[in-house]
Formats: sequence, structure tokens, C-alpha cells
Amino acid sequence: MTRLLHGALVLPDSLTKLLIVEIDDAFRRHLAERLRTENFKVYEACQETEARQILKRKIIDVVLLGIREFKQGGLMLLKAIKEMKPLTEVILMTPAEGTSLFASIQAMKLGAFDELHIPFDMKKLIERITAARQRKSESEKAKKITIQDKPQDSDA
Repeated sequence: MTRLLHGALVLPDSLTKLLIVEIDDAFRRHLAERLRTENFKVYEACQETEARQILKRKIIDVVLLGIREFKQGGLMLLKAIKEMKPLTEVILMTPAEGTSLFASIQAMKLGAFDELHIPFDMKKLIERITAARQRKSESEKAKKITIQDKPQDSDA
């Protein structure tokens, strides 16, 4: 059975799997609850080590990475996420004030999909998550095609 999710036709087992990494417990929990009501599968982590453990154990489509308290550590975690799971997309959640242009540029160079400034509109966040999930799916399909098209070694 198929259904409509975030404006796209999907299979029932294809819920977008999110990991929210945010040190502010109240903000993280509220965001997680809101996203669960929108039919996302949501995992939560408040520390880097917890986030890494979840990434090792679970298939995650999109990471929402809060970097207001992590700052440089957040960029290092972004780098680690992209090394561990190169196809997993990362959306940064940064404060509207106090974020440097340099840090934003560095994040994009490290592979961040997007950056949203807190406070953000939930509709906009869901649009960006959906776009990130779509890009991950396209990357996975391209990777499968590349692997299938690779010539086999033969001892002729």
C-alpha cells in the first residue's frame, strides 16, 4: 500500500529516519515531537558520543545538527558524520545571531546539505528534510548503478 507523505508518494516502510543532535533538551524534545506528528521516524542525541552510537546502529536519512553550543565541535561532528555515512544528509540548525559566515562556508564544504537559522518555520524545515531525503535516495540509486556498471575482472 502506498500513501502520500510530505507531498510525495511513498511505500509504508519508507518513513524518513531523522537524527536530531541538539544539546538543548527542551528544544530537541519539542522538535522531535513535532516531527513525529508529521510521520518522521525520529532519534535523539544530546551529545556527540550518543549521536555516533546511533549512526553506527541505525540507518539515518537526515541529521538535524544543532551547532549553537557545539560551535567548532559541531563542524567536527559534521565531518565525522559524512565520513561514517557519506550519503546521510546533514541540515545545520544555527542561531540567527552569532553564526559566522566562515563557519557556514566551512559546513557546506564539509558536506552539509543546508543550514536553517533558529527560530525556523516548521513548514520550511519539513521541505528541507524532504529535499535532503530525496537527494540521499538519488545518491543511493546512482551508487547502485555505478556498482552494477562496473566491469567485472575476468581471467580470459
